[in-house]
Amino acid sequence: MSISYQWTPEEQREYSLAKMFKFIKDYVYPYHPYYRKMFKENNIDPDKLNSYDDFRKIPITEKKDTMEDQRAFILQPKTEDSTYDIEEIGKKKKLQYTWKTLTTRYLRDLYGKPRSFEDRVRQTAAGEWLPIHFHASGGTTGDPGLSFYTNYDLKSVVPYIAGMMYLFGWEPTMRALNMYPALPHLAFFQVIFAEFTVDNGGAIFHTCGGKAIPTERQVQIAGGMPFDMYIAIPSYMTYWLKTAIEMIEGGEAKKPDPVKLAVLAAEPLSDEYRDMLKGQFEKIGSPDVKIIEGYGSTELKAAFFECGEKTNIHLNPEFYFWEVLDPDTREPVPWGEPGVITFTHIDWRGSVLMRYWMGDLIGGGVVWEKCSNCGLTMPILRPPIGRAKRDFTKVKGARVPLMNFQNAIRRVEGVESFQVIITKEDEEDQTSRDRVIVYVSLQPGADEEVVKAQITKQVKIDTEISPDQIETEKPEAVEMRLFERTGLKADWVVDKREIHV
Repeated sequence: MSISYQWTPEEQREYSLAKMFKFIKDYVYPYHPYYRKMFKENNIDPDKLNSYDDFRKIPITEKKDTMEDQRAFILQPKTEDSTYDIEEIGKKKKLQYTWKTLTTRYLRDLYGKPRSFEDRVRQTAAGEWLPIHFHASGGTTGDPGLSFYTNYDLKSVVPYIAGMMYLFGWEPTMRALNMYPALPHLAFFQVIFAEFTVDNGGAIFHTCGGKAIPTERQVQIAGGMPFDMYIAIPSYMTYWLKTAIEMIEGGEAKKPDPVKLAVLAAEPLSDEYRDMLKGQFEKIGSPDVKIIEGYGSTELKAAFFECGEKTNIHLNPEFYFWEVLDPDTREPVPWGEPGVITFTHIDWRGSVLMRYWMGDLIGGGVVWEKCSNCGLTMPILRPPIGRAKRDFTKVKGARVPLMNFQNAIRRVEGVESFQVIITKEDEEDQTSRDRVIVYVSLQPGADEEVVKAQITKQVKIDTEISPDQIETEKPEAVEMRLFERTGLKADWVVDKREIHV
């Protein structure tokens, strides 16, 4: 039985918990090397998991745990060359594979050399277990981690996650311009998955990023072909729109047809950020665009989105079990209270995680309720979203959320782009005084001294500290700073200190 989004939150959570326990019993404990070992070491009997309190006996998994042996986090039955303590495929599943093989026509048998029925059954089994796709994290929190998908995932799970794009108004007849770079990360492949797995598919043009198709050429393409939706990282969307405005005003490109949706993920979207983007969209002829925020990660194996502007991010309770935990005690917090989001995969194959500590502090918590916009009931994540550790730091004795630097500077009229550097007066002496430097590019006609004064004022209001130095640079120089480290996500705030609390 599939979940219904008309059920009450209590009914959904009961369904999610029961489905998860069955998945643990039937798949995780027999075939997951890491968790099978963990269960044995902690005397956890999967047959006795009946309540959330029982489930909480399972230790939390962190990224450092997965990096020790990433292969151990892939579901896999025992084979002749297996070195893990896992089980072989049981007779019941072998019978299921045999029956399915009788009703399946493989292209291998149409074009390849004759083979035995037993070989055909092996191919059927491989469809559930054999990883056929993997990609990596961007490595912004350390070494990149991998996520693995099997044919089962792409046919039986991914479509139900990708299909959630209908929540914010996507229709199969629409056209989308995907600006994500063609790199082995979730952001790019989530769009690929949606294009080919959701109902009849979707019309999406993949630019493969500015290095494959220069931004200027992308703008020209957008001016010559109507698109209903743009898909991008917020910082690149900002740069793309800035380029489009300059080209349109200079007569180098046509104004694009009004775009309905801008789906932006991989970086937080504050109200100030949204307002800035809205102003840019208005200048290219799209004043009514709806900006939709997304949230995802490589470890999740998926991304989730708002159902409308500022309606908060809707999570899937059928293929994930969600928890929100106190960042210090790691105990559950009430729904709607701030905490670190933690998840468990349900009914996935390939790489599977349980009670995975994402490290993202959800400022508005997660509520499980009926959405007033789309009318569906599901867990809803309420930003702001920040790293529980990395996005808070002490500067000159003041505890500062790093997002406050961004919000303060974005409110200053005349700012084109910027980067904040936190360093030491003497970089060789970590006990020396903290120093804050702002590099900023100006919009045409902006008064440099006025902008600098307003940056100082707004940063002081939002962070309780003042910048020590503000340097103006050409837009190209600031853009180079922003993307220098990853080439994917903009580093708006860079902390160069080796030791800080």
